[in-house]
Amino acid sequence: MIWLITIVIFLGAVIAVMVVFCFFQRERILTAPNRPEEHRLETRIPTKVGLELSGAAELYEITFTENVSPHGARVISKRCWSPNDSVLVKLPQEGCPSRARITYCQSLEGGEFATGLQFSVLVYDWMGSRTLHWREIDA
Repeated sequence: MIWLITIVIFLGAVIAVMVVFCFFQRERILTAPNRPEEHRLETRIPTKVGLELSGAAELYEITFTENVSPHGARVISKRCWSPNDSVLVKLPQEGCPSRARITYCQSLEGGEFATGLQFSVLVYDWMGSRTLHWREIDA
């Protein structure tokens, strides 16, 4: 009988903890801002750097960054890019493009789009506007 009471108390405590967790998780989701840039783990630096974007089907655009982080950038674009698509990003003064993933594409006033780029590795020294080499990344 004591085992039964112990199991019932334990299961009741587990269920109570799960209910409280679900309640706070639901509140966090409902009150979270609906802006992708709010969920970043890296600090963004407001800076304007010119770059070239090219994607599938010969899509090509020269644009500029609005802000940058070590593994990404927010660019202002004239076309709507599809989230999760892969694009090549090239700084005009650099020779070798780097691959990035489109994380979001938000419509702005004036027919422009704010597009988030995510690099899988640290690729650009945005403040110096040059491509980093692997030895510099590991240093």
